[in-house]
Amino acid sequence: MSMILSGISVSAANDAATEEGQSMESSQTDQNQQQMNDEADQEINQEIDGTQEQSELTENPDTPENTTGERTVVSVDGNGNVVSTENGTLGTVTGSETKNTTVKDSLGNQVVVPAGFKVINPTENVTNGIVVEDVSHSATAGSQFVWIPVGEVVKDSAGNKETITLGRYSFDSSGNATAYSGTYTEDTASNHNSSYGNTIAKDIEDFKNKVTNTTHGYYIGRYESRTSTERKSETDKPTQITIKPDKYVYNYITQLQAAELSRGMYSDSNFESDLMNSYAWDTATLFLQTCGEEKYSIKTSVNNSLASRGTNSSDYTGTRDTVCNVYDMASNIRELTTETSNGSDGPCVSRGGDCYISTFDTSCRDDNGTSNSNDNLGFRPLLFVGLNS
Repeated sequence: MSMILSGISVSAANDAATEEGQSMESSQTDQNQQQMNDEADQEINQEIDGTQEQSELTENPDTPENTTGERTVVSVDGNGNVVSTENGTLGTVTGSETKNTTVKDSLGNQVVVPAGFKVINPTENVTNGIVVEDVSHSATAGSQFVWIPVGEVVKDSAGNKETITLGRYSFDSSGNATAYSGTYTEDTASNHNSSYGNTIAKDIEDFKNKVTNTTHGYYIGRYESRTSTERKSETDKPTQITIKPDKYVYNYITQLQAAELSRGMYSDSNFESDLMNSYAWDTATLFLQTCGEEKYSIKTSVNNSLASRGTNSSDYTGTRDTVCNVYDMASNIRELTTETSNGSDGPCVSRGGDCYISTFDTSCRDDNGTSNSNDNLGFRPLLFVGLNS
């Protein structure tokens, strides 16, 4: 009997063990199922979150479209600047933006478009000369500027590159560039001899830092400065400056007046305007002959009499001076800058070709007095964009 009872006891124990094992397996299965359910829920939530995030980038009606009408992927940095991460997005900027917008050409070269401007040649690349036009500042709307890249530039679809280094240059008789070592200076407030009486750059160190380290480029006027009323003499009063293709060249102006007009052209927290400095002139010259016309630095004026509306004008019938969408740096009128000379003829340095002087070329430097004002002396402003901070 005891053996039977013992057998019963063993059998019962085995049954209990089996039930316990099944219970443990069932519990483990339940735990595994729960974990799988949790992971599935997490994946679903991540997918939903990702879809929502992507929707914010690509389906939001405020997100710019590319040239095919599709929404482009953009981001907005902590300071409100819009940055596109895709190539071929130059055409997405409309001019209604209230912050600067970083876009790229089809080769991946960066362009920072100032707030209130649009790109008018979005299918071209940086090496062709990207032109932006003011569409939102009432007094200067229609003014056009060309992007001068600083740093590495992709030239073609094969990936060939050039490096444009911001600097002051001399160009020899073959057009070769070397670091400038002459006596002319680009002064700061701390080292300028104020007794000279000329106007220096607003903040040359700030300009150099921003265009080299932040935006990797800057803008120069597409044309010599323009005005709606043709100027006839040095007694003409200053008028509103524009950079419009169909207006008159802004001549009969002193260096001090040119600097004041250039600085006052815009009052916008997104970017600054100033009179052309020597870094901007020389680097633009280097870019134009590297990516445009070989030896442009030593090109002389294509016209031998004043073109009152530039060589771009429809009423001008001679050879046009245009490289990478920039006009007349080698031609028409000399252009006053913020560079300083200690020469006897005056502290104000003008640059470029002169329709009346056949030996003056794009890289030429010439001394002018602070009161000099005549028909073959004008100026060109620049814009530099410091990403909002």
